[in-house]
Amino acid sequence: MTESTAQENRIGTDATVWKKAALVERYLGRVRKGVPMAEAQIDVMMRVIEGRGQPVENFLDLGCGDGILAATILTEYPEASGVLVDFSTPMIQAALRNLKEYSHALHLTTLDYSEPSWFDMVAARGPFDVIVSGYSIHHQPDAKKQQIYADVFDLLKPGGVFVNMEHVASSTPWVEARHDDFFIDSLWASQVGSEDAKSREEIAAAYHVREDKAANQLTSVERQCAWLRQIGFQDVDCYFKAFELAVFGGRRPFELPEREDA
Repeated sequence: MTESTAQENRIGTDATVWKKAALVERYLGRVRKGVPMAEAQIDVMMRVIEGRGQPVENFLDLGCGDGILAATILTEYPEASGVLVDFSTPMIQAALRNLKEYSHALHLTTLDYSEPSWFDMVAARGPFDVIVSGYSIHHQPDAKKQQIYADVFDLLKPGGVFVNMEHVASSTPWVEARHDDFFIDSLWASQVGSEDAKSREEIAAAYHVREDKAANQLTSVERQCAWLRQIGFQDVDCYFKAFELAVFGGRRPFELPEREDA
């Protein structure tokens, strides 16, 4: 979806569809395994995290879903502790099931980070070496995205990294159409051979009318990286991009510049 199209859709969007158990079950059971180049995106995330050059002691996962990013971090850093938040109870329940072996080191909570109160609740368990988010912040309008990024900066330890695996806006409708074909082909390939396999035409039809589509409020990765730089992040970049799928973020400096009015 282009930024202009996203702007038109902002009125009436409602991310609360992700609180529906049926939608979460369908996404985790069928859609998530068909996300294009998912392993590559996670690999890029881990390379950025490993670039810190030291073990992860604690991390925060915003919009944790079923805990796939947290599980990846914990596999590499089994001594780490984590805070996982999501406003969807079915997602939190899925994360609890998937991360049972790490339950002693995790704090999972149903929390809506679009509400101002979220920051203080999470800050009590910070600051963090690493903050990650996977396909979650794009449900927020631009002003709220910027506030979330500023909050993330404040929640990081000096030298900590933020990695956002995200759905971003296409530059033109033509590029958007290329993304849609790319995603549909990946969804189709992921279920070929299964007992309930559907045709590409059926998958495409469902993709274009899915009930969560209106909840997307997409913004270009270039604009979001510019916001991160303005906030004060260093080494900001889009580390990976394939059409509307992007992995981007930055590092909190070890020393903050002095304020001019100090």
